Amino acid sequence: MALLALCGPVRADDVSVTLEGIEGELADNARAFLTIDDKPTRERDEARVRRLHRLASGEIRQSLQPFGYYAPDIEAELTRQDDQWQARYRVDPGPATLVTDLKLDAVGEGADLPAVKQALADSKLRAGKQLDHRHYEATKSALLGTAYDAGFLDAGYRAATIRVQPEQAEADIELVLDTGPRYYFGPIEIEQDILDPDFVQRYVPFESGTPFNAERLIDLQLALGDTDYFEQVQIEAQRENLLDQPDTDPSPQVPVRVSTEPRKPRRYSTSIGYGTDTGARLGLGAEFRRLNRRGHQLRTDLRLSEIKQSLSARYDIPIDNVLEDRLSFGATATQEEIGDVRTDQFRLSASREDGWAKGRRRLYLNLERESFDLGNGRRSSDLLYPGATLSLKQADDLLRPRQGISLSLDVHGGTEALVSSADFIQAKLTAALVVPLGDRARLLTRGELAGTETNDFSALPPSQRFYAGGDRSVRGYGYQEIGPKNAAGENTGGQYLAVASIEAEYLFYKQFGAAVFFDAGDASPTTGFDLKRGVGVGFRWLSPIGTLRVDFAHPLDDPDSDFSFHFSLGPDL
Repeated sequence: MALLALCGPVRADDVSVTLEGIEGELADNARAFLTIDDKPTRERDEARVRRLHRLASGEIRQSLQPFGYYAPDIEAELTRQDDQWQARYRVDPGPATLVTDLKLDAVGEGADLPAVKQALADSKLRAGKQLDHRHYEATKSALLGTAYDAGFLDAGYRAATIRVQPEQAEADIELVLDTGPRYYFGPIEIEQDILDPDFVQRYVPFESGTPFNAERLIDLQLALGDTDYFEQVQIEAQRENLLDQPDTDPSPQVPVRVSTEPRKPRRYSTSIGYGTDTGARLGLGAEFRRLNRRGHQLRTDLRLSEIKQSLSARYDIPIDNVLEDRLSFGATATQEEIGDVRTDQFRLSASREDGWAKGRRRLYLNLERESFDLGNGRRSSDLLYPGATLSLKQADDLLRPRQGISLSLDVHGGTEALVSSADFIQAKLTAALVVPLGDRARLLTRGELAGTETNDFSALPPSQRFYAGGDRSVRGYGYQEIGPKNAAGENTGGQYLAVASIEAEYLFYKQFGAAVFFDAGDASPTTGFDLKRGVGVGFRWLSPIGTLRVDFAHPLDDPDSDFSFHFSLGPDL
């Protein structure tokens, strides 16, 4: 070792550290341990540099041990040239320590539990393999966590040691978990006085007598907190109050107490916004969160925009899985501009929504009367039709997905034999896909296919026809601009629909990004589509409530327009 002593302070950035002989994660860990390689907050004098240099060999030695290298050969050299310290360390990590004797086991009541056996089998610790402390710690943590999650709250290690013989480059590992007794959920007491106790108990995702699992308590807290009934939810597992069980059932039971604070029974809301499809819009709403002790709810909404005005009311009854499933009854009065047609619609509806496979299912029955003018005088249409909607949405983040998929299929139809002005059946499939392109880019695709079979298409109102164009359809064209025209040049809506879009997006600065896209689509009286195409560029901001999109699109099949501006806000799926 050679040291060159010079007088006076030395700036922190004047110390250059060189590591030789190791690379990759060994070198990275060594540099993390080296104090002399840190970026100091004050100037270093000569004495401090020399002191840190003396510590360096021990720090390197310590940094190699987690990887199984206990006998490294280290040459250290410190020099100074041109007012800069040069610290050089030549490292030979030496022979890798091998695990010669491994005892990895679990004992106690939970030793034969499949999850515990699987945790043992998944361990990367192996006799005859190189010692790696990360595998040891990972096994130790996973095994203990598995036992705890299965209800073995007193689980601990009867033995947890690594004995290393550096001279022989050998190590013995003994890791033996004692699961102890298994605990079970006792009575679940939910403290509240606003709802029927039996109804609230349906939110509990476990039963008394099932194995204790802390994650199930978190599920319960989230389930109650996600309702409109409770403002705060606190859960206490009263392990100190274990219930005495009969001799025939010695398993300990942990009572659970849930403390709640109710939300206000009514909520009023207002909203304002703007979209290039809808223009300015205003919303007023009133929500009655609990009309009775069975959790029934009523919501009324008034929605006003330049193209649509609606007043609606919906009565919801929780059923089955009360957190998500419901039976609903509604009434809606709407005046809307659809395509180039002004229509007045009145609807009564009943629906049931519940889980289906990995998605959601909605069964419904609608009774509608719609008044409209498609260029041949004012007329009315009556429809009574049942329908079903199946939907699936999976994503790593529903608000801002890096990867996700959304699918929706709706099928409904009616007949002249039961109220309807025409026999018809209609189906619509909607899909969207988001895939990552590197760390800061995404590819977004979406599509729609729809069609109607009927004995009298002219009898179907505008709400049962298809239109294309706009923010979420074919950009570059106006909202519902694309479709078949009558003699007056008015868009009367198509019997079939096809829309597709592909978009590449890149975040160039924090939450701000840019996008390029291509859209195509048509609403047609036949399946012989004449696709209208649009291309463009856009600006993106990942706001806290969803992606804000500002798009400039050029229509490729409209000689009367150079470009269109589109603005929208919301989730991608």
